[in-house]
Amino acid sequence: MTRREFVAAGAAGAATVGEAGAQAGRPAPRILAVSAHPADFCSRAGGTLIKHVRAGSKAKVIWLTQGESDESDFLIKQRPGISVAEVRRIREKEAFACAEVIGAEGKMFGFGDGPLLMTPERMEMLAREITDFKPDLILTHWKDELTYPTHWRTSRSVIEAAQMARVSWDIRFFEPNIGTASRVGFVPDHYVDISEVFERKVEALKTLAAQPRLVSDYTACNRWRGIECSRQYAEAFVRWAPKPPVYELLGA
Repeated sequence: MTRREFVAAGAAGAATVGEAGAQAGRPAPRILAVSAHPADFCSRAGGTLIKHVRAGSKAKVIWLTQGESDESDFLIKQRPGISVAEVRRIREKEAFACAEVIGAEGKMFGFGDGPLLMTPERMEMLAREITDFKPDLILTHWKDELTYPTHWRTSRSVIEAAQMARVSWDIRFFEPNIGTASRVGFVPDHYVDISEVFERKVEALKTLAAQPRLVSDYTACNRWRGIECSRQYAEAFVRWAPKPPVYELLGA
């Protein structure tokens, strides 16, 4: 088997947990995405969520902030003098519209952005939501992001809240801020082939009108990840708790 064939086989094997569960006769997993800002969950993992929903999974998105500072520069420049309250309202509306296209339930905490502050009370709120949803799989930000403090605070909060909730610790980190992966040590250990649902992901991204570059940026990103695993388009992930494969013999 060539290296290209090996990577492609690995990517196919990790296509979606939902498909694997269905093949084994198990129910499709419940999947939770915890997003720092309105757009993060979709730009990084929207295709994966669409595939899970189509495979029968229940999906939910929790947004910790409305992205009124870190993700709303374009909106603020387009509308000088717009109030923070109006920015929050617009971004929250976009977030729920995006989740609807994907087929996921949404929960907006709106804790305040730039940067996010997670108090003990807020941690308890997040843990309670995780406990109530009982996810089998959790998606969130890369643990070592540098661009936005809100991103890495979200990641660390999710890990701690999952432990507090005593639910699945199967946490998968999605892409860091676009263009920074090599600088923050994000090296994918599995991919999801999103080629068949990519156009649907684009539809979801278009609902996030306050960030008009998302479609072009993540078309490039998902195409690059697809090249890495010999697919048309893909999304990349790193497991929080790696599960190395066990072989009967090397070279098989």
